[in-house]
Amino acid sequence: MRVPHIAPSDLWRRPSPEPSVLTDAPARQVMRHAIGLLILACWFPLIVTAVTSGHLYGLPLSVTTRTRYVVIWTQFTVAAVVFWWLCWLVFARTPLSQVTPRQRLLQRGAAVLAGAAGMYATAPFPNALAQVVAHAVFGCVLAWLTLEVCRAHRVSLRITLPRTAVERLRDWEITQQVLAVCIAGGALSFLLLHLIRWTGAGVPVMKGGQMATLGVDNFGTLAIGLVSTVALEDVVIVAATTALLTAVRQPAWQIYTLVCVPEVLLHAYLGLPAIGMLVFAAGRVWMYRQYGRLLPFMAAHFTFDLVGGGLMLMQALPFWYRPALGLLFGVLVSWIGTRLEKAAKPVPPDTQPQPSTPDGDTPQSSGHPERVSIQ
Repeated sequence: MRVPHIAPSDLWRRPSPEPSVLTDAPARQVMRHAIGLLILACWFPLIVTAVTSGHLYGLPLSVTTRTRYVVIWTQFTVAAVVFWWLCWLVFARTPLSQVTPRQRLLQRGAAVLAGAAGMYATAPFPNALAQVVAHAVFGCVLAWLTLEVCRAHRVSLRITLPRTAVERLRDWEITQQVLAVCIAGGALSFLLLHLIRWTGAGVPVMKGGQMATLGVDNFGTLAIGLVSTVALEDVVIVAATTALLTAVRQPAWQIYTLVCVPEVLLHAYLGLPAIGMLVFAAGRVWMYRQYGRLLPFMAAHFTFDLVGGGLMLMQALPFWYRPALGLLFGVLVSWIGTRLEKAAKPVPPDTQPQPSTPDGDTPQSSGHPERVSIQ
């Protein structure tokens, strides 16, 4: 029997069945957990945004000692909640009836150590690099808590690595689409920023460059800080919120609202141009509802911020460096895509071998990787 010729990109564009509705937890409990994760992810970053850019909205430029203590204790409280919640979930799913004593010790010990590390990361480190590393540690701990919450409700964020050439090509194409959404949202915000500056409309906008506003002055600090950004925004705000609310059949407008509002507020240091982040947030929600793959989203967001931030840090160099690096990045993306397409190209039907079973029958394909829709 001849095997039909199928294009690699068609293997994952086929519609897939919708996920089953949760039956082991009421919708209100899932909603509370999703909103709780959002609060834990956004509480401290929103405080930092208010402190660093509050002058745009009439707040004082200086921060009093009392305010600093309030910020530190707020972050410590958030980390303590993350610690107890993470330990509770890990301890609940590792009884001796389901895991071995060694697995129980390792998993529970890892949860305790991770939660403790997240609490220690709230300490007021005097070194700027240490603070960035601490934020990255806390972001990773919160991302683990998010995965445990989704696991407790039988909701998968689909973080498995691609195993075949077709799956790698699928994830690569998803990454490119998410990267295009990130570029569109970022470009819209900065177009609004420069337009308002040019017209002198008198509305609040960011003063100076984005890297200077965020306190990033070197490439290493940028890369480490992006670990926390990706963990909070992609894992917690976009993926977990979308997956949990979709699992309990909440309307789409609630999902978009719960994701877009925090994303805009987290970028409030831009001033009024932060409304461009609506495209950045809503586009990623739509993409995740279509494909349900987390790793491509994380890779696209990390790459977008790393390349964009790196180009901003190179402003002191001659101008031609930036378009040259942008061109080099485009060539690299094209080369990787070409290699993946060649690897995923199916064998022509005329040359494809026909394996036989001991009974002489040609085995049929059991299935192909398909697009996962969580709508």
